[in-house]
Amino acid sequence: MQKRTFLLVGVLGASGLWRHALATPPRLRYGGDAAFAPFESLDAKGQPQGFLIDLLKELEVTTGRGIDIALGPWSKTEADFRAGQLDVIAMVDTSARHEWAQFTRGIASPAFGMYRRSGTPEPQGLRGLDGLRIAVLDTEPTRDTIATWLSGLPGPLVRVPDAAAALDAVAQKRADIALLTRAYGDPALAARPEAGIVLSHPNLTLQTYALAVAPGNTELAAELQRGLDALEANGKLEALRVRWLNSHRDVAERKHLEQDLDSERKWNWNLVAASASALLALGATVVQRTRRVKLERRRRERAEAALENAQQLLDKTFENRSVAMLIVESGTRVVRDANAAMRALIGVPAERLVGTSLNDMRQHIDADALRQLVDSLAADGVLDAAPLQLKRADGAMRDCLVSAERFVIDEVAHVFCIIRDITDQLAADTALRRSYHEMAAELAQSRQALQDARVEQAQAERSMEEYTRSISHDLKTPINAIHGFNGLLRQRLQAGKFEEALGFTERIDGAVRRMTAMIGALSRLSQISRHPLQRQTLDMQRMVEDTWAMLLAAHPARKTEFRIESLPPAHGDPELVVQVWQNILDNASKYSARVDAPTVKVDSYQDDRGVWYRVTDNGAGFDMASAKTLFQPFQRMHTAKEFEGTGVGLSVVRRILDHHGGEVRLRSARGVGTVAEFTLDSARK
Repeated sequence: MQKRTFLLVGVLGASGLWRHALATPPRLRYGGDAAFAPFESLDAKGQPQGFLIDLLKELEVTTGRGIDIALGPWSKTEADFRAGQLDVIAMVDTSARHEWAQFTRGIASPAFGMYRRSGTPEPQGLRGLDGLRIAVLDTEPTRDTIATWLSGLPGPLVRVPDAAAALDAVAQKRADIALLTRAYGDPALAARPEAGIVLSHPNLTLQTYALAVAPGNTELAAELQRGLDALEANGKLEALRVRWLNSHRDVAERKHLEQDLDSERKWNWNLVAASASALLALGATVVQRTRRVKLERRRRERAEAALENAQQLLDKTFENRSVAMLIVESGTRVVRDANAAMRALIGVPAERLVGTSLNDMRQHIDADALRQLVDSLAADGVLDAAPLQLKRADGAMRDCLVSAERFVIDEVAHVFCIIRDITDQLAADTALRRSYHEMAAELAQSRQALQDARVEQAQAERSMEEYTRSISHDLKTPINAIHGFNGLLRQRLQAGKFEEALGFTERIDGAVRRMTAMIGALSRLSQISRHPLQRQTLDMQRMVEDTWAMLLAAHPARKTEFRIESLPPAHGDPELVVQVWQNILDNASKYSARVDAPTVKVDSYQDDRGVWYRVTDNGAGFDMASAKTLFQPFQRMHTAKEFEGTGVGLSVVRRILDHHGGEVRLRSARGVGTVAEFTLDSARK
């Protein structure tokens, strides 16, 4: 009896402790980097400070969880987390880290700085890095960033162990620029004031920083994400970003403003120098004039007083010079001034020339030639002895050389032109005349090439816009799958079926991985000409079954009979080929969902081209007579009221198979169904 009493007391005591444990959630263990300011670091007293520290304090209030914070060397923090001694860390979200960490959505982006030698040109964003030797850290996050953002740059990349070594590589001219996270680069720069290294504008945003928990700890990740969402909604998260991270932008903007002012001042100096040089060089040959302009420009840049003298010289001599001169307002193309030699060359009085738009002077200047000159000036910023034919008022044609340069008057852009009449010289010198016509032909050819390049660029930009819109279409299926599995997970948890619930968490994790893989694949697809396919042997049978299971979870209302025959393996990029199956199977399921006995069948066959994979449905079908736009983005065979969708799925399929060297084709009849078949074989027999 006494033993039973003790046992009852023990059970009741344990029960009370259990209820207390449920009422008080266990404290979280957070580990961080002691030297990653302004995100997290130790102050002079050894206390944690920074954006993440304040964020964790807010999360304690929002989630009701206590958080113990410990900062140390990052290598030790990562090792402790992977050993299970820490619950939460914060780090850059990379593909490789998904193998040992589960991330929340991004909370901030570390600022990347471009560190260069003083006196070297400042790069303008990522495009400015083309052709430069770039010093980068040889770390996993940096390698992931390079693969994502810098894969198109020819390099070479100089890989170094730390920020100090990167700055040393720039100072010693082994690299042209160092691309570093400012949390590491700025302290290293402050420790080397004598190295002659400066920070360029602007900052680059190349990485995503997020909280991370152990893989499979979905409940904790969801709890942290709800807390972050609440802080984002009430503005506290943004306030922390502004407080801790906005300083980089402020410094960069101030520096950029100073550089803009300095550039504008130098531009004005260069303009006056060019104008003065052109006046001093008149009477010489075209080659001599060009050399004197360059020499005088370099000489005049050294002294502002000399520039003012050159401007005065221009004002005094403009009207009386024997060479034709013209000043045109850049935007409106209105002639603002023309000297006597210019008026005599065309044969019109000042009142008919000054104040007139160049567009209204087609009786003197061919419209196509004028447009080419304007385009060349806009592209290069300067014209140097470009051939041009002018027609005088009396009908006589004059062969001329035009030199032009832009400058600013009262914040309005103008163009200063010098027009040299060489008609008589060409008539007297056969060799010179031949060279002149050859130069004119070469110039016309180069201008046509520039125009063709602009057309190609416009087409590429339109393709990129279509590609961007297609991303949302392709990501809907895994997102809907996550939503569907989440509902099933909730039902199993409410019913106490924890084993089944665990299975659905794995399905959700698989859908998330699928969505991540799709994003990576679409990113590679946008730069398809630069990146080779990641070909490997594919289990097409397994890929189809997994894709169909995901579609069923995303669309539980579709009651479609699914038949699949044995499918041979294929050779292709798995992340891209799975999108082919997803789009074709989704179309088959969607367009057959409204018939009495919807059926989708998957099989294969072989011909002289190779293996063809075939999907057959008995759905709505479409009229083949209107199928000429079938693979064009956003062109649909059915209205949005009939079937949902954006009309980009088949265009994505077509692009993926074209890149594999394969082919896709469809046969359909309205009210009968559709057959879609494709091959990945790249060699025609």
